[in-house]
Amino acid sequence: MAHTAAVAIPVPAEAIVREIEALGITHVVNVPDTHQKSVLALLARRSHPALITACTEDEAVGINAGLYVGGQRPMLLIQNTGLLASLNCVKGIAMDASVPTFMLVGLFGRDVTKTPEDDPRRVINRIGPTLDTWEIPWYPLERPDQIGAIAEAYRTSLETRGPTVVLVGAPTS
Repeated sequence: MAHTAAVAIPVPAEAIVREIEALGITHVVNVPDTHQKSVLALLARRSHPALITACTEDEAVGINAGLYVGGQRPMLLIQNTGLLASLNCVKGIAMDASVPTFMLVGLFGRDVTKTPEDDPRRVINRIGPTLDTWEIPWYPLERPDQIGAIAEAYRTSLETRGPTVVLVGAPTS
């Protein structure tokens, strides 16, 4: 049996959490994502940033907005299916109300031996084009050397007062 090389490789949870801390993020609002479970487990063992678990991505977008308006520096950690389900809320709060909404989005169900465009699952191969249609800036995080995408996306969200997405290509390690 031939082994197919990975296109996306895991980014260590520690590296992601270091980036979050360096940005001064005060709260990570999440809807549990098995793709990023190592990041969530590491955050759960720390007191800062605060980890808040929401029931739905719509709720997470609203909590993010409330924290931002209250002077905090929040972010979201969700998965691709939830992002797609919450686009109306993202439009209304992040885009129309101009609330910075930075999201780390796990590509749950992705075949890491294929590019997202070549993955047969629509929830994977349509995420980039969907974000492009909505004019939501997005950044790939396919390997550890792309860790800078987190800071770039977060700063863009603050500067544009809108949503940005980092697509986490492989389950975090």
